Amino acid sequence: MFGPPLGIATLISVALASPYPFPRHTGCGGKHHEPGYHFRDRHGNFSVESGNLTRYYSVQVPEHYNPHRGYGLIFDYHGNTDTSLEQRNNSQYQNYPASSDYVIIYPQGYERHWQGPSYAVPGINDLQFTTDLLTHIKSNYCIDPNRVYASGKSNGAGFVDLLACSDNGDAFAAFAMASAALYTDTSLSACSKRRAVLESHGDNDTTIPYHPTEAGSGGVLPDVGQWIHWWGERDCGPNAQAAVAVDEADAYNITTYSCHQYRDVVKHYHFAKLDHCWPDAQGDNYDALYSSHNCIATQVLDYTSVVLDFFGRWNLENAPRNVAPSTWWV
Repeated sequence: MFGPPLGIATLISVALASPYPFPRHTGCGGKHHEPGYHFRDRHGNFSVESGNLTRYYSVQVPEHYNPHRGYGLIFDYHGNTDTSLEQRNNSQYQNYPASSDYVIIYPQGYERHWQGPSYAVPGINDLQFTTDLLTHIKSNYCIDPNRVYASGKSNGAGFVDLLACSDNGDAFAAFAMASAALYTDTSLSACSKRRAVLESHGDNDTTIPYHPTEAGSGGVLPDVGQWIHWWGERDCGPNAQAAVAVDEADAYNITTYSCHQYRDVVKHYHFAKLDHCWPDAQGDNYDALYSSHNCIATQVLDYTSVVLDFFGRWNLENAPRNVAPSTWWV
């Protein structure tokens, strides 16, 4: 009635002909939200259970989402006391053509904080929340597991750094931060991972100073330039050498570290006049329009396009291996 069993060659041909590039237990081929930005319930977001708590997030679905192909995935973390919607209006990924290749998730911090600084809610494990949310999103959308990324601003950026330094970050190919609040990464030895890292920071940042002289509101902070060098050493070894380029308008320097096959694996934009901001050339993002910081006066870089370009260069197959650097320097 059912015919002879399929031979090995037939099974292989069926597998190759499958429209799903990833295992069928993923979200490929399923029904998803219509294209656009989606949120719901009294918190304004969708929810997932993590650490015996209901945690929230919102999602940006590409305009021409196709459930039969694998998309990149970006987690974008808001700053302290902000919301997922405010971060969406800050980074504005949805306004860039390159974002059509990504599903973008905007997680909501518990009581608007992220794990790391002293002001975060004790006992809240946002690293586990990120892992649980990643599993949840992969089961509901067609995601390329080799192209998962994290970005954020301020406390959210500091959490991205914490994620990069954790085993939970092993599922992520690259990390991007703006005005990062680096309360957990205060020495070279504080982190043993090798990652592709991008960050922007301004000398006029009074919230997270580039060269801090005292503790911040969440604890001790490192010198940002020194922190960048630590990442250079983590990726390229103790003899890592930085290359520095100057913007034509002398508005910022770009410091990069490269080694082996990893060109510009660490990239840092150091602004002469920028305040505590996500840089935006158009001057129409959340920081520029609503922040108390001076974020509209220095429209010198379109940082979101830089982030998308950085993410586009890395995946889990070509990014630095997630091992302690001492195991491969020689």
